[in-house]
Amino acid sequence: MSVVSRRSARRRRGFPAAALAAPLTLALAVTLGVPAAGAQEDVFDGPAVDVQETPVEDTTPRAETGNIAPPAASPFSVLDPGPAEHVDVLRTEIAPDVPGLPDGVEVTKVEWLDSHWANISITSPSMDGEVQKVQLHLARDWYSDPDRDFPSLWMLGGLWGSEQENGWSYKTDTVRFFADKNVNLVLPVGGSGSFYTDWQQPDNGQNYQWETFLTQELPPVLAQWRTRDDQRAVVGLSMGATSAVNLAARNPDMFDAVGSFSGYLDTTSPGMPQLFDQNLKSAGFDATKMWGPYYSRDWREHDPKLNVRSLRGKLVYVSAGNGKPGAHDDQGDHPEIISNPMEAGSRVTSQTFVNAAKLAGVDVIARWRPNGTHNWPYWEPELHEMWPMIAEKWGIDAGDLAAECTVDGVFAEAVERSRGTDVGECISNVYAGPDGGEIQDFEGARFFRAPDSDTAYAQWGRTGALYSSMGGASSWLGYPVSEEESLSKGVYVRYEHGRIHWTGEYGAVAVRDDVIAAWERKNWEHGFGYPVSAEVDIQDADGKVIGQSQRFERGTIIRNTASGEVFSVQGLIGDRYLELGGPNSVLGFPVRDEETLGDPQGAYSAFENGLMYYSDNSGTHLLLNGPLLEAWKDAGYEHADGLGYPTSDEVVGADGSRYCDFERGRITVDADGVATVTRTASPEDAGQTGGTGGTGDATDAGEAA
Repeated sequence: MSVVSRRSARRRRGFPAAALAAPLTLALAVTLGVPAAGAQEDVFDGPAVDVQETPVEDTTPRAETGNIAPPAASPFSVLDPGPAEHVDVLRTEIAPDVPGLPDGVEVTKVEWLDSHWANISITSPSMDGEVQKVQLHLARDWYSDPDRDFPSLWMLGGLWGSEQENGWSYKTDTVRFFADKNVNLVLPVGGSGSFYTDWQQPDNGQNYQWETFLTQELPPVLAQWRTRDDQRAVVGLSMGATSAVNLAARNPDMFDAVGSFSGYLDTTSPGMPQLFDQNLKSAGFDATKMWGPYYSRDWREHDPKLNVRSLRGKLVYVSAGNGKPGAHDDQGDHPEIISNPMEAGSRVTSQTFVNAAKLAGVDVIARWRPNGTHNWPYWEPELHEMWPMIAEKWGIDAGDLAAECTVDGVFAEAVERSRGTDVGECISNVYAGPDGGEIQDFEGARFFRAPDSDTAYAQWGRTGALYSSMGGASSWLGYPVSEEESLSKGVYVRYEHGRIHWTGEYGAVAVRDDVIAAWERKNWEHGFGYPVSAEVDIQDADGKVIGQSQRFERGTIIRNTASGEVFSVQGLIGDRYLELGGPNSVLGFPVRDEETLGDPQGAYSAFENGLMYYSDNSGTHLLLNGPLLEAWKDAGYEHADGLGYPTSDEVVGADGSRYCDFERGRITVDADGVATVTRTASPEDAGQTGGTGGTGDATDAGEAA
């Protein structure tokens, strides 16, 4: 006996069975696996399908490259975009303040990869607090029109994909194609095998709740990125195409255009749930944990053809090939034969969807390609063809569809000077920069002219991208005063108030002028090495910012906010100082750069509250300002007629007394501050080393200094 819900019956009314059932050719094109019958709620008992089960590897480990790949020799391997090429993160904003987000939704960080590409990491309460990453590629006029909000195009990937980057951005020309267009691209990362839907049960270590994330948690975040809420389009390929149509149909107020490229737009005709399950098994998932038992309510509520009425009034674009070899395939010996059942299946189910749309009075733009398989080269041109239709739907001005700009004056001179660099075509006219300067944007660079300057400088590559992500001329760097200049390792650009250095090891790093002055004192990269990371704040125990530090290959440069002084620490002294807590340690901020000492060889650094000394024989130890240090000074410091280098830290007792061991003696200070020097070797033994056998590690006796 059939059991059909009232809701399902209403949706099917007026649809002939022929329009809803997948033709027999689909069953011939694919081998389906049908599990044994079991209890199912609210079941539609379609005709039985007599098929054979094909074993499929049911686990797919994440590769070290960060992408989920199909099993070896799998027929699904053509869908795998492969790992994304590594792109350095230029700048990371940790937990930026984003107001107005739903409870539990938090932006944990924003990573800038170039001037128009930001990766946003978002905590998703619907997915048990997991952090989801979304690529955002900013509209052309993001910088030149800072008060404007932009429409958005959402792009969903296929069954397989990288966990680091959305396949659309590295398997197609999408980013370059939209570089001169005023639309924000929203590219969710990950979600392989998810169908971007809310799953009934966790599976394969994932609690997928993608629909909730995309429709409820993500939009408030995107609003902070000047993304309009009344002009959204969503497109997808293969799995992502099914998902795009479902998202648009199930959330009709959210998207006004939807595109399906080689999607499966029928989930409940006989055999279709089994086909979905077979595909998902190849990714290590169980389709019944996604939408429950086959043909049940949740399957019908995620069937694009049954929900097609919700798409009325939207731009709906559907395309598919026929599975025969096309222009991007090896023709083989029999090009007339369907060689790709996946695309044939897409073609059949897409046709079923279009048939249902016609019966429901929903306009669909269908593109049936005479040849072509289920592969990336066929999806890129579909996006190119659909985009003008989306733009027309939104009523976008012609000026937002392509750049109309001219290059002249100092900017033309700068372009000529930059020949040999891929700056591309202009995508804006000259517009006002801060304080009366000027800026002009190109596909691969941005050009800046400072106020009262008769020269514009190009900013490109990783240095230029970091500069833009920091705010360009509005940042503390100010305007550029040079273009990239080469060093023995990497390149650098000079600005009004600092530099950006790039090396292959450390990427692009910005350095302020006062840090550059301290770096110069240490003989630049020849003595101190290259900058390793960006400047970071130093906070005290109450969270107050008291300074900044910046790491270099062979040391750290530290700024004291109160005094404005900037000094460096390096080597083993620097390592020990930072281990103790740096400026938050008992020593405080450095007040001089490290200095080397003569014979015997050693070094020391001076700090607000003491000194730290090093020698190969004695190690690294600290002394505090006060009577003990004064007594060492009076006794001749480390010199041949003195006590030698310290062999322990200064140790403070509970009563305020203290002591420190040296290579040739010990100094003790009683509770009243009276110092006593005890020598264990005469000045004539200055060349000998060895101490008194004192405590050594200051933490083992009394209170460590």
